Amino acid sequence: MRILLMIDNTVLKEYIIDQNEIIIGRDTNSDICIDNIAVSRKHARITKGPDEYLVEDMGSINGTFVNGHWISKMLLDTGDEISIGKYSLKIDFEDDPATAENRPIDEDDPATAKNKPVDEEYNTYRMDLNDFEKIFKKRSK
Repeated sequence: MRILLMIDNTVLKEYIIDQNEIIIGRDTNSDICIDNIAVSRKHARITKGPDEYLVEDMGSINGTFVNGHWISKMLLDTGDEISIGKYSLKIDFEDDPATAENRPIDEDDPATAKNKPVDEEYNTYRMDLNDFEKIFKKRSK
């Protein structure tokens, strides 16, 4: 699998992933480290199954989005875009193992993410609704 880390449609880094689990977060031990205060230390995880990849939020404060939709878990397909803060990760399967259609496993209201308590130990900035709207409007232009 190939993942492009991007900001404002500019590629910052390309990752070639061949492991079964990928951790995305601000922690320097993350497989994909995004050094930004809006990103939780352990923000999201991508897990490889027998014939698909699953992305799941790891209890982040600001949430994980796939193709603009807030998710807790979701099967990935080639071309999907994971958004974490103002960053995006474009997914490309070299052998295209993901055969399932995109379908959220948990369709909770995104507003519920705002009710999660802030863990002062991790000092993650909690984006408000205006921050989310600015980011997604800018990407859709």
